[in-house]
Amino acid sequence: MKVFVVDPSLFSPTYDAQFCEALGGLGLDVSLIGRKPRPYEEVEERGFSLVAHFYRITESLPGFLSPLAKFGKGAEHAVDMHRLVGLARRQAPDIIHVEWSVLPLIDRHFFAKLARIAPMVLTVHNTVPFHGAGSSRLMLRGHQEIFSAFDHFIPHTETIRRHLAECGIDDARMTQLPHPVIRLPEPRLPSSGRSGKGCQILFFGNIKPYKGVDILVHAGIDMAAGRDDFHITIAGKPFMPLGEIEAGIEAAGAGQMFTIIPRYLSEQELADTIAGSDIIVFPYREIDASGAFSCATQFARPIVATDIGAFGEEPVRDHVLRIPVENTPALRHALETLIGDENERKRLAGESRRLHGKMYSWERFAGDCRGVYDRLLAASPHRRR
Repeated sequence: MKVFVVDPSLFSPTYDAQFCEALGGLGLDVSLIGRKPRPYEEVEERGFSLVAHFYRITESLPGFLSPLAKFGKGAEHAVDMHRLVGLARRQAPDIIHVEWSVLPLIDRHFFAKLARIAPMVLTVHNTVPFHGAGSSRLMLRGHQEIFSAFDHFIPHTETIRRHLAECGIDDARMTQLPHPVIRLPEPRLPSSGRSGKGCQILFFGNIKPYKGVDILVHAGIDMAAGRDDFHITIAGKPFMPLGEIEAGIEAAGAGQMFTIIPRYLSEQELADTIAGSDIIVFPYREIDASGAFSCATQFARPIVATDIGAFGEEPVRDHVLRIPVENTPALRHALETLIGDENERKRLAGESRRLHGKMYSWERFAGDCRGVYDRLLAASPHRRR
């Protein structure tokens, strides 16, 4: 069985690579159709082929031309979607599995053409496209217009499944599959190798407005007024200005209580950083499923998360310390409770370990997707032109 997995912008490169590797492990012929990985991204072709199909011009422009690249990327995207239809006609995949629609108002026309070539599957990662933080208004429009091209949908959470049902998608066209665990390498240092004064609190992942980093900073500043037995590390590539956050920390005289690492961390660096933490925090304002969260469970650390999306659903909800959304005092109280109670930290670490054992593996996820593909092909010996 030949499968195209389509993520034009490689919006989730680690997810894409681990999913495609698992599909390849089932004996499928898998092509990941995306763009050329950037220097800091790790996409190893194990059991699949990466086709750098999208944005060959705009991704190659030097940094000082980035405003021009953003302007031209939409036009290049349309051209590349047209080329994708041609590629699918030539290579005749049995299944086309789309991970992300970058520009739905444009994509819907090309998805309709692809649907005449092979059965179409869409993974729905969020109810709100790009968490409402797309780099252009065009990215956030036409979210539902693409649905008619797809034969089947993979929602990651019950919240997403309900959203699709409200959009008119029948249950028979949906298979709810939880977000699998993003695998990271073993840390180079054992837990006992941690350094630093006090309780080590970690936020990691791309830094975007919906992730509530500012809420964590405000809670940390409030705590710093009365204690110095903790340290907060914020690690990840920023997709928002950090100047105001950094200025707030300095104005409060709390600079020694924070470390900000404003860059992408390699998988090994991330594993080492998580292993060096005592508490992991996800103070998100909006989320459905979270790849960063799935990484965290591997390391059996206490997890504090807002009571939304997957955090408030099974199997996660009873294994993390949940707090209300956008509530700085509640976050401060949760963190101070854990800082002062080692037994509670150990209990929550055990909950995290148990949760990890309940979460989907990529092998199970890929096997369930293979079942969807088989059913679609059996129902329709497909329409190729």
